[in-house]
Amino acid sequence: MFRDESCHMEFAFECVRTVREEEPDLFDDEMQQQVYAMLEEAIECELQFAEDVLSGGVAGISTRDMRQYLQHCADHHFAKLGMERRYHVRNPLPFMELQDVQELTNFFERRVSAYQLGVQGEVGFDHAF
Repeated sequence: MFRDESCHMEFAFECVRTVREEEPDLFDDEMQQQVYAMLEEAIECELQFAEDVLSGGVAGISTRDMRQYLQHCADHHFAKLGMERRYHVRNPLPFMELQDVQELTNFFERRVSAYQLGVQGEVGFDHAF
């Protein structure tokens, strides 16, 4: 799922890049301030979700780490959009960097095996559950 969402994000960034090339006047200071405001609001929404999920405690992840990770991601998004970074924080969850390094398969060009599970033994569809 992470890999798929990363592909969606890359597509969106490419669309924005194309629009910026074709209509550079659209991306004025007002637009940039709106983008900053939207990402700040998104961070707060995601942080509220994280606080709900992490309220019982999760080993190795605190709400402070989650806020910093979300800010790190926002800075990455700002840079991809050709904007100045706002938070200038390091990634407190370096294991997340490894989530995006898997080989990507184009669904339309070849068979995808990343989602397949091996089945051992006999499979019968007429068995009672």
